[in-house]
Amino acid sequence: MELDSLIEKTADPDATANRLQALLDNEQSARIIDGFTDDQRSGLIQILGISRFLSNFLSRYPDVVALIGSPYQAREINHIADVKELRLFKYRSLLQITWMDVCNTCPYETVLFNLSHLADSIIQVGHRIVAKDSNDFDYNNDIAIMALGKLGANELNFSSDVDILFVLQDSDDQKRHEMHKYYTQHIRRFCRLFTDNTEDGFLYRVDLNLRPWGRSAPLTFSLDEYEEYYQSSKETWERIAWLRGRFVAGSKELGNEMVSRLKPFVYHKSLSTEDIDRFFKIKSDMSAQREKEGHWNIKLGAGGIRDIEFFVQMLQIINGGHHPELQVTSTVEVLKKLNHFGFINHEEITELKESYIFLRRLENRLQMIDEQQTHQLPNDKVKLKQITRMMGYAGESIDDAYADFNNDLMLHQKIATKYFETLLTENADF
Repeated sequence: MELDSLIEKTADPDATANRLQALLDNEQSARIIDGFTDDQRSGLIQILGISRFLSNFLSRYPDVVALIGSPYQAREINHIADVKELRLFKYRSLLQITWMDVCNTCPYETVLFNLSHLADSIIQVGHRIVAKDSNDFDYNNDIAIMALGKLGANELNFSSDVDILFVLQDSDDQKRHEMHKYYTQHIRRFCRLFTDNTEDGFLYRVDLNLRPWGRSAPLTFSLDEYEEYYQSSKETWERIAWLRGRFVAGSKELGNEMVSRLKPFVYHKSLSTEDIDRFFKIKSDMSAQREKEGHWNIKLGAGGIRDIEFFVQMLQIINGGHHPELQVTSTVEVLKKLNHFGFINHEEITELKESYIFLRRLENRLQMIDEQQTHQLPNDKVKLKQITRMMGYAGESIDDAYADFNNDLMLHQKIATKYFETLLTENADF
């Protein structure tokens, strides 16, 4: 397979050629590449053509190029005891998942699940590394780490914050004070370990702001304290956030108990007039945000990812109390359940799933470039044409490819908008 012809189909052929040459100038990586199959060569060029941060990683660790062509596989990593080794594991795994993505080796929901599984594994090991020198408390039983957001949905992005909460076992007053004091420091050390940006990169940005009362609140709450807070909460967004709540690390028994106790808060058996008014208010606020963000924000703009997620979450929260099968965290899995129980038909699930996957793939292409948490498409047509290539559009010419990409983008935005606008109309029947 001619490398030159592959390079010409990338977003920036000159940059791709330079990145490849840097690998060929290294004896170790050159020898590995020389033994590549055509599929491995194609995958390598696509990765070099999209991702600066992975290209830099390969330049620093040329032997890792041998992973091109091997899929990410779930495995035990409890042997890792050092944060530097943990960072290397992350980027090696990201390289494998990126190869799976750009070469279309699996359904896209598998890519999203693998990104989430990788984060889960790193959170579990990071939690252990931070606690390894303590004999005072049992990090496997005292505390549970809960995931929300895209991590909770098992649909994490390539460069996303991990939205997590920490829940402690209930205890008597004296032990409670000591436990909260210790685990507050544990959480701070955990966040430093994860966010410390080094020459080898970082683990993850950690967002703790979904905890009760947000960023101004304590970092630790007991199970009873969480339950008491949510029983009195009138914040509909918190109810929606916990649609995606699941256990990640620490005490699985405690984490599962947390999810179980919060189900009555999330899934009401019936909706009050107050509930419905709050749903309308959220939709109104989202409509204003969509206008503010504009046409080209993949996540928040009109016809973006949030439109589809909100549609799915509203059907889930309205019907989940009577249909426990809907009480799953993944957007794609909820769509399948909604179709199975007749809440959406075959045409609707096909449209929603295809548009959701297209937009999530596009979002991840933007984030693959520099490992930045971005959702904004550029207005510059030259850059848009580069993204067209990153999305795998070939065409007879770049203009033809861009026309195809733009048509698909407008189609999927239109579909997302349609479902958002038909939800919670004035004559809605609950």
